[in-house]
Amino acid sequence: MKIDYSKLDVMVLTYNRAKSLSVMLESLCNQTANGFHIIVLNNASTDNTLNVIKRFQKEYPDRDIQVITHKKNLGNLGNFEKSQELAKNKYTAVFHDDDAIHPEYIETAMKLLTKHPKAILCTGQVHFLYNIDSRNWEILDKHYFLYPAEMGAYLQMHIARMNFQTAIYQTAAYKKLRFKREEYGKLHDIAFLMEMSMLGSTILIPGICARAGTSPMQDSSRLGSGPFPEEIYKLIRRIDELIEDEPYAKPCLWNFAYYLYTWADLSRHETWKEFVDRMRDTIFTNKEILCFSKKYDMDSINEKMAIHSQQLCANEGLYHAFDGSDRSGLEET
Repeated sequence: MKIDYSKLDVMVLTYNRAKSLSVMLESLCNQTANGFHIIVLNNASTDNTLNVIKRFQKEYPDRDIQVITHKKNLGNLGNFEKSQELAKNKYTAVFHDDDAIHPEYIETAMKLLTKHPKAILCTGQVHFLYNIDSRNWEILDKHYFLYPAEMGAYLQMHIARMNFQTAIYQTAAYKKLRFKREEYGKLHDIAFLMEMSMLGSTILIPGICARAGTSPMQDSSRLGSGPFPEEIYKLIRRIDELIEDEPYAKPCLWNFAYYLYTWADLSRHETWKEFVDRMRDTIFTNKEILCFSKKYDMDSINEKMAIHSQQLCANEGLYHAFDGSDRSGLEET
C-alpha cells in the first residue's frame, strides 16, 4: 500500500513548554513514516521554544519542520482555532506540545485513512503519565475500530471514545466545526469529537498511540477552572441529542454523567442528587432515574450492554485485525 505522507500536515500547538516540546518533536522525527510536514504553532512563547525548534531543524534536516510564531498569545483555544484557519493540506493532525507520539502511529493512521477514504478522523488510545519521554515503546498492536457516521457518537459512549491528543483529521471536516469552550469549558474537546464523528466514519486504534504529559500545574488539572456543573450538564445534554435513538443510549449517558461528576469532583458544588435533578425531564425521565439509581438494576443493564457491544463489533463489522507478522504491510486477516 503506497501512502503519500506529503498530504499530511502535523501541527504542534505550543506555549512556553520548551522542554516538553523537545520530547514531542523527537517523537515526530523518529516516526516510521516519512514525508509529512511538521508545523509548530508557537503561541508567542517567551522561553527558549524557538531555540529548541532550531536545534531539531538542524539535527533532522530531512524532516520538514516549520514554525509560525503568533504576534501575541492567542490562548489555548485561540491556537486551536488558528490551526483550523491555517489547515490547507488533505489531512491535518493537531498534537499537544507536552505529549509524545508512538513511532508507528502516523504510518498506521495514514494507512488506515487511505484504506478507508471516507473516514474523516483517526485517533488512538493515550496513556497519561508524569515526566514522559519518547523511548522504549511497545510494538503498536494493529487492530482498529471503524465507526460508521450514523452511530459514531453513540459508539464513543458504548465502546470507546476518541482521543483529542492523537487526532488526525480530513482537513475539510476539521474546518467545518467550531470549538465551543464557552459552552463546555475544558470539556469542549469531547463535544468536538462527538460532533466530528457524526460527519463521517471514524477510526479508533485501541493500542497506546501516544503518551500524554500531565502535571499538577496544568490548567486541565486545576479544579478551580472547572469543569463546572452547568458545563457538564450542557455536554451531557448535547451528547443526548446526538445518540438519543440508540438502544442503550440512556444507560450509557447515565454512566458517563456519573463518571464526569466524580472525575470533576462536582460534589464541591452540588450533591449527586442535585446534579441528577438538573438532568431530570430534560435528559432522563423519572422512571429512568429510578431504575438507574438502583445498583442491582444498573449492574444488570451494564452486563447486557457489554454483551451488546461485543455483538455490535461482530455483526456490524466494527472491529478489524491485521496480520502482525508484517508491521508495515497492514494486510487484513
